Amino acid sequence: MLIRLALAVIAAIIAFNIPHSLIPVFKESISEATPPPEIQNVLAGKRKIVIVGDSITEAGKYPGGYVWLLQRYLSALYPGKIEIVNAGISGNKATDMQARFQKDAIDHKPDLVMINVGVNDVWHAFFDFQNIQFYPQGNLPTGVPLAQYREKITQMVLAAKAAGIRVVLLSPTPIGEILDGPENRRLQEYIAAMREIALQNQCLFIDLNAPFREVIGTYQKHAGKTLNLLAADGVHPNPSGYRIMAFTILRGLGVPTKDIENLEVKK
Repeated sequence: MLIRLALAVIAAIIAFNIPHSLIPVFKESISEATPPPEIQNVLAGKRKIVIVGDSITEAGKYPGGYVWLLQRYLSALYPGKIEIVNAGISGNKATDMQARFQKDAIDHKPDLVMINVGVNDVWHAFFDFQNIQFYPQGNLPTGVPLAQYREKITQMVLAAKAAGIRVVLLSPTPIGEILDGPENRRLQEYIAAMREIALQNQCLFIDLNAPFREVIGTYQKHAGKTLNLLAADGVHPNPSGYRIMAFTILRGLGVPTKDIENLEVKK
């Protein structure tokens, strides 16, 4: 069923106004089912999850957002057992998240922490938000260099592991829907670095960028590149984009696709 897009960008935060009739629920057979063995390695025994991120995560707490969706889906699979703490702050980069990681992640004593970072690290090197000007060379000092991005993510991963917290790294979603643009070309280097960090530190890596590119690319093949599909401003996801994020994370955690696809939408 299609979800109507309702998105307003206020400053860097998106506020959603999703009708009650669009609140998702699981079929009874799913909510009563024993958690499938595929997800037990990641979610078994987990009681609290912290998601650290930027405005995409912060706004994801609103109805239709990916954090909002994840809480409801996991509550259906594990009734009353898993709490998600939203630690997203608008404008944050890897440097900001690492600086507050102890207070906003570790001090919550979660069993699992997800880190979604990279959009602002690259985007802010190309766009001067104060003067509303684009720099195609991506040489603004407000971005985060790749080496520093790698360093700060590694520090967060090691801090979490030292506290006995499992880590999931979530790759950044596209910066605008011009997939061959300079921002998205550079972003692929940051995603590769995150994937490498996950491999080196035995973390789970979930690629959120790839499904966005797949959907956007298919759409643009038939409809051109003049209309944003998954984000009203090209960066901050609309409900359709957030739904892709939530479903991709659930699959990455091992939730069987058949359980996800049994999602219903109230009439």
